[in-house]
Amino acid sequence: MDKKNVKTASKRSSFLILFLLVLFSCVAARAWAVNNQDEPATLSVQVSRSQIRAQPSALAPILASLSYGEQVRVYESASDGWVKVYLPNSTRLGYMYLSALTQTSLDAGSLKPAEQGFSGGEIALAGKGFSESTEQAYRQSAQVDYAPVDAMEDFEYGQDALVGFLEGLEP
Repeated sequence: MDKKNVKTASKRSSFLILFLLVLFSCVAARAWAVNNQDEPATLSVQVSRSQIRAQPSALAPILASLSYGEQVRVYESASDGWVKVYLPNSTRLGYMYLSALTQTSLDAGSLKPAEQGFSGGEIALAGKGFSESTEQAYRQSAQVDYAPVDAMEDFEYGQDALVGFLEGLEP
């Protein structure tokens, strides 16, 4: 083996040793950081039902469904309002939308049904839809301003805006 080959072999082995040292340092630093973290945050579901998904997308496959008050442990914050969480009683990970969660510990057993604030006739009308005569009767008997509703009903969208909406484009 000549001197040139010895130098090349020496450089390769030095590079390999340096690479392994850097790799070991990175792994050791990550292990130290994980071991020295505080206990992962536990959040409660604050909506009636929410899902843990495989990816941070509302279209991703559902891994688990949780009800109001159930808790999840946070692994890390994700992007665009998603948080990476552990599936209950598991080490598997998934994603939940952060707005479905709260730091407040919730007890689903303490929930009471909401008081009913509408009549059976109002429920029937809501199911049937308002006719002109029904709307006139409500205008005379109730102090409700229907101007915003009328304005929305009169607004017309162009063909391009409708096609853009169907294609998911921004207005």
